[in-house]
Amino acid sequence: MSPENLVVKLGVAPRAVNLCRGGLAGLIERRVALARAEGERAASAKAARALELAAERLDRAREEAQAALARNTVQLAVEIARTLVRKELIAGTHNLESMVREALAASGAGRGPCTVHLNPADIAALEGVRFRAGTELEPDEAVARGDVHVETPHGLLVRETSEALRSIHERLLGELS
Repeated sequence: MSPENLVVKLGVAPRAVNLCRGGLAGLIERRVALARAEGERAASAKAARALELAAERLDRAREEAQAALARNTVQLAVEIARTLVRKELIAGTHNLESMVREALAASGAGRGPCTVHLNPADIAALEGVRFRAGTELEPDEAVARGDVHVETPHGLLVRETSEALRSIHERLLGELS
């Protein structure tokens, strides 16, 4: 049976009739074309939204990777500094005299009496170096190589390499925020 010979029985009388160019086959063809176009629009919109979501996820991942890279760079830089400082301390090539003089100046003791606590190996490295009057160097096994503890009547000034590196690490991480 061809669509032109199709007979449709209606339960109620039609209110209006539209004539279709091309008959029922033309009507079906146009309706299919409209449905296909609507489906393509919906699929395109869905694909565009999926692409938009993927781009947003990619942006977030890039931002997270950049932040992690910055944190890792700071960590690496501080670890390199820590390794270099350790090698300088082991080799005895750090400027210990300058470190002691800076700690004495920062102590606020002026020309008053001070006791500078140093690692015994550092004391040996300073043999023959003269400091201001009233300054005594005292070997202290509890003080790490390269650290300087200045005891004054006003209190104790502690200059520790590990603490300085930790402080630098925190400050650099703070600047990333």
